[in-house]
Amino acid sequence: MAQASSPSFPTEAPPTCLYCRGNIVLADYFCPHCGKKLREKPLATNLARQIYIYLLSLLLPPLGLWPAIKYLRQQDEKSKKIGLAALVLTIISLLAAIWLSMGFINSLNQKFSNQFTDYQEILNY
Repeated sequence: MAQASSPSFPTEAPPTCLYCRGNIVLADYFCPHCGKKLREKPLATNLARQIYIYLLSLLLPPLGLWPAIKYLRQQDEKSKKIGLAALVLTIISLLAAIWLSMGFINSLNQKFSNQFTDYQEILNY
């Protein structure tokens, strides 16, 4: 009696690194053999990271643009919201810094002007 042989299905080859041809797992961000980057690691969106980004945007306004743009370029919606919030906070903080600086410069200008006119009056007597 002939035994029925089980059909053989082609097995897929495991994924390999494009650089060293070593076997990798699809979830890897870096090749375990050569260390090359396989794909981008998603940015952290936890509460501590959000607080850090928002404080950076408020306290050091120009530096807040870097994480804002970085998060806006991500694919997931939560990262985009974090990036948008950081961008808005950076813009508000920049405008506040400009407004306060202009007020300070104007007050200094007025004080110097008053001192100059006082000095001219003293010289004229």
